[in-house]
Amino acid sequence: MQPLRSILLALAERPEVAGVAVVSDEGLIVESALPSTLDPEAVAAHAVSVFRYLASLGGAVAQGAPRQVVVEGTAGVLVLHRLPGGATLLVLAAPGDDLGILLNDLRRHAPALEQLI
Repeated sequence: MQPLRSILLALAERPEVAGVAVVSDEGLIVESALPSTLDPEAVAAHAVSVFRYLASLGGAVAQGAPRQVVVEGTAGVLVLHRLPGGATLLVLAAPGDDLGILLNDLRRHAPALEQLI
């Protein structure tokens, strides 16, 4: 099994995580462990579009490009974490869980993920 896939599967096994994917800047799936009910290609395309719009907003308000975005929805939480080198890690998390440790782990391990892309 490829190292990136192994890491994503391990992340997906965390109790607070419902799915994960690494998405290229072109909107393509690099690797994923998403629920079978989701279309990975559609998820990737939307994730890249959202990140581009948020980067544009960050420039307009002089805050710079986002590094991490957390969106709390009615059915769960979506985390978009920018990886160094041109990809984005997408994490789907269960609603109501304390995501502090997960968010800290994502920040801490992001550079290591880049080496595997």
